[in-house]
Amino acid sequence: MAKIVAFSLPIDLNQLNEVYELYIAGVSREDARTRLDEQISQHLSSKDTIRKTRTILLNVWYDEESIIHQSAVEAARYLTRSERLPVHWAMMLMRFPIFKDLCIVLGNLYELKDCVSAAQIKKEIFNKWGARSTLETSLSKNLKTLRDVGAIKCADKSANYEKCVHTVSDPNAVALLFASILLATEQQYMTWESFISHPAIFPFSICNVTQADMAAVPYLAMERMGEQVVFRVISPLS
Repeated sequence: MAKIVAFSLPIDLNQLNEVYELYIAGVSREDARTRLDEQISQHLSSKDTIRKTRTILLNVWYDEESIIHQSAVEAARYLTRSERLPVHWAMMLMRFPIFKDLCIVLGNLYELKDCVSAAQIKKEIFNKWGARSTLETSLSKNLKTLRDVGAIKCADKSANYEKCVHTVSDPNAVALLFASILLATEQQYMTWESFISHPAIFPFSICNVTQADMAAVPYLAMERMGEQVVFRVISPLS
């Protein structure tokens, strides 16, 4: 059965911050829809495009209640708008399979080279998802999202991309990235070393945060497995 592509239009960091701020202000989902439509319509005219963009944004912050979601809400509260990117990133990894797979593809490619082409990215995504016109459209919009949030940048006039590096030193934001990778990739356990080098978080450099900080996170359990120390997400999540 073909995977569902649900992330078919670009969003940017400002829009992600706006929908988050509506949520923490206690704005209902219905009222948030109206306010997002008003904001999005300042830049877009198509009613269908406005609706789809708004749906993606609401899906990031309004469509789940769990300990991970609650922790993300609190973590972002104490970060500046520009510092919230890893928190939004964690939420999108869990919400959108195409976004997660694209990040993993990019992370793996950046391990091999500093600059990757759109053709290389497309080939890897098509190998995983199958060649479909809807997927090609979604891929281009996801790449634009990554550019608009500052995760990648165009290397030249052709369709080549370099990654942008963001330092993350907030333990709560790091914990959310860790949990989101475990959940999005459906892995039961992961070592700290595997997490900090995971391709899905390719734009982020973890600084001044250690696995000892993760041991204090209420939704992560630190356990010994043979010679390794591993982490898992504690269930149930809600």
